[in-house]
Amino acid sequence: MKRRLLLSYLPLVLAGPACAQSSVTLYGILSEGVMYTNNAGGHQQWQLASGVQQSPRFGLTGREDLGGGNRAIFTLESGFSLSNGTLGQGGRLFGRQAFVGLANDRLGQLTFGRQIDTMSQSLGQYEAAVQFATYGPPIGDNDNIFPTFRVNNAVQYKSVNVSGFQLLSAYAFSNKAGDFTDNSDFNAALTYANGPFSAGAAYHAVNMPNSTSNTAGAVSGDYGFTSPFVTSSTGASVSKQQMYGAGGSYSIGNAKVSLMYTHSEFDYLDQSRLSLSNYEATVTDYLTPAVLIGLGYIYTDGHYEPTGKEPKWHQVDAGIDWFLSKRTDLFLVGIFQKAAGDAKFAQVYYNSPSSSRQQISASLGIRHKF
Repeated sequence: MKRRLLLSYLPLVLAGPACAQSSVTLYGILSEGVMYTNNAGGHQQWQLASGVQQSPRFGLTGREDLGGGNRAIFTLESGFSLSNGTLGQGGRLFGRQAFVGLANDRLGQLTFGRQIDTMSQSLGQYEAAVQFATYGPPIGDNDNIFPTFRVNNAVQYKSVNVSGFQLLSAYAFSNKAGDFTDNSDFNAALTYANGPFSAGAAYHAVNMPNSTSNTAGAVSGDYGFTSPFVTSSTGASVSKQQMYGAGGSYSIGNAKVSLMYTHSEFDYLDQSRLSLSNYEATVTDYLTPAVLIGLGYIYTDGHYEPTGKEPKWHQVDAGIDWFLSKRTDLFLVGIFQKAAGDAKFAQVYYNSPSSSRQQISASLGIRHKF
């Protein structure tokens, strides 16, 4: 009798370690707010805006312990509009991320699929829009730090942390027969973190984004959302976009100061070029453990070739975030943008261009994480 009882427990004993070696986690963010814009195409606009503080998403992430410090990993993450329930990122089911790969404690991580570029991963923490400022990236998110578009067909490598340093790199295939470069992507970054100080530097280049001759390429469908830079002054598409930059932050108690510089170059099919340099400074401070305030300033300096025009934009992001719990917070953010130089209009992210050289946007909303 005792022997039969012990044998009946044997499958549970054997299954116990196997279950412990694998895990799948469901997670998500819900964010919604009321947004006011003083001048959207010459009119005031009130709107219920989805994803004001962070874009709504739900996802599955998993890992399986393979032994010897090796793991199989995956992430499937879907973006959607909380206002109407439609899918984001061009209607993709898992438009934010969809990748599978292997990780090793000594060698690092190698993943395959649709992924966020390494420049955004390494420098996003220094941007006001990521820290607190809702839709407050530089005009048009021209450096994709926010990030507006993801990268398909990507093979991405992340090294382990060595004395605070980590290397990230990725190549995304065009997947087009006979043309290796039509809608391909390369990006790489190096980061460092030690105590209250962190820094990073990165480079990102995409060939023929949104290529009409290769919609199955690296960047397609979600490129240039509300951006005024995806076509030239004559309406020509982008043949190549290159971005590079560096940033860093230092924490002093509950306060943090972040600085970042990024540069973007848009080469168009009509042989014209737009160069944009973004200079950003951000300060955040926890007045109490439950109240975060932030202030950021962005100066964007542009140069068109061959016309020689020099558009410029000034932008101020200010906000307060009140954490009701670890998972739920309320936020109020104001963004002011002013066009200068040869720039004819202002355009805060997510909004239509203004009919003047100024635009103000304010958002009040709620965010919940699970």
